Amino acid sequence: MPRRDWLSFVPDIEPGYAPWLHNHGSLTQRIQQRCDMFSVRNVYAGLSTANTDEVALLNISRPQQVYARNVFLYADGKPVVFAHSVVAARHLQRAWHALQHLGNRPLGTLLFSHPLVQRAPLRYKLLKPEHPLYRQTASVMDEKPPRLWARRSVFTLHGAALLVTEVFLPQILELEQRKA
Repeated sequence: MPRRDWLSFVPDIEPGYAPWLHNHGSLTQRIQQRCDMFSVRNVYAGLSTANTDEVALLNISRPQQVYARNVFLYADGKPVVFAHSVVAARHLQRAWHALQHLGNRPLGTLLFSHPLVQRAPLRYKLLKPEHPLYRQTASVMDEKPPRLWARRSVFTLHGAALLVTEVFLPQILELEQRKA
């Protein structure tokens, strides 16, 4: 059931969000190309419990610990994306050991430069205020919209899954208009 929540195709994406949601390249690189100053602010990195809709994708049981990394991507001093990455804790010593040492560096650099990393298709969802990732994203917003667009994908390295979810703040639309 949780997998059906996240759709492989959404026909009614608001026009400004569609290019951001559907792009299969590095989101980090795309943002960097559209701003003068890019930065990453790490807000949490450590052991956690997976969200209900993440368990099946990580092939773990609910009580199992995961390593979570939550960051905001900033463009010209404004938060534009909340990125939430989770991996089964057992994979930190093997495939995804570099994840815990990123600090304020973008994960995208690692994912898109490693030749053995494979990416599953993107999936999409409109997050509502009751979703935990909506609440984390909205923590930096003065005005909270009724919903936020998100996408996620599973990256695999040596058989180990890393789930990356990216939640788009409304400020992302300013980048598309400003620089192309």
